[in-house]
Amino acid sequence: MLVCALIGIPARALAAPAEPTDDGSFVQGEKTLESRLMAPCCWNQTLDVHESEVTRALRAEIRRRLRAGESAERIEADLVERYGPRIRAVPAGASLTGIAVWVSAGVVLSGLGAALLVVRWARRGKKDDAPKKQPAGEQGTRDAWDDRLDAEVDDLPD
Repeated sequence: MLVCALIGIPARALAAPAEPTDDGSFVQGEKTLESRLMAPCCWNQTLDVHESEVTRALRAEIRRRLRAGESAERIEADLVERYGPRIRAVPAGASLTGIAVWVSAGVVLSGLGAALLVVRWARRGKKDDAPKKQPAGEQGTRDAWDDRLDAEVDDLPD
């Protein structure tokens, strides 16, 4: 420092270059990486949606390291090394394709089941609307119960 002062060079010129500061601006790939990592404070949400001191610090670190040119894969590997494999939202080697296949199969089967129920319901409605045929001997015959019912209806007040 004394030498710098004697020859007129500011001491800060010889200091190590400062790391890029985190101004909170968007960096390409940060949201993708943050959505793949869990918040290590509670393990309930990913970094992109969770709010805590730890997650804010990790998001700032990710932005800073991406801005410095480090790859997202290297940053993720470093965080896995620090926090363990549990920090990954989806374990390495796991595929969401299998889950998507099961979900889509469930949707298709549910749709087919609903369509069959609608067809069955429509056919049942057509059968119920058809007039019921009475045996030939019973058409137009009345009994004592019919007469009694008619009399009670006639006695009802208007």
